[in-house]
Amino acid sequence: MITTRDATIDDLPAIVEIYNQSIPAGTATADTKPITVESRLQWFAQFSPDKRPIWVAEDETGQIVGCIYVSSFYAGRPAYDKTAEVSLYLASSHQKQGLGSFLLQKMIDACPALGITTLLGMHFDHNEGTRHLNEKFGFEVCGHLPEIAEVKGKKRGLLISLLRIPEAE
Repeated sequence: MITTRDATIDDLPAIVEIYNQSIPAGTATADTKPITVESRLQWFAQFSPDKRPIWVAEDETGQIVGCIYVSSFYAGRPAYDKTAEVSLYLASSHQKQGLGSFLLQKMIDACPALGITTLLGMHFDHNEGTRHLNEKFGFEVCGHLPEIAEVKGKKRGLLISLLRIPEAE
């Protein structure tokens, strides 16, 4: 059984480990070398449970097997306050088992209470897993920036997808 909770600073090593697992495939991040916990301390400080949460998913043994978070769009400028980018990373051992769908649905459901009415997803155009997940949840591709990144010697593009969320009543 998977449980989710707000991440704490003590979870940062596990979050970084999961993120680093995504680097070798070259489909989920533009980082090309592993990151460190120290390099993510300031990044982690930007999250808050009531507005821009970062959640971890734990398996039945208490091991962190995934994380999902929303980040403020366009450097957090106030006019974009109701827009956030969603990011999702899963441990290699827990991919293609429904965990991504579970976490994304949970975040979508939380958006009204977080004041988010527009959820953005950004991913490489060759990332079929994320493309499929976003389509499943109704994200619409609204932009394509072709060949703006080089990953493993190949030019890659970025797809920008959008999901509208009704405001809380």
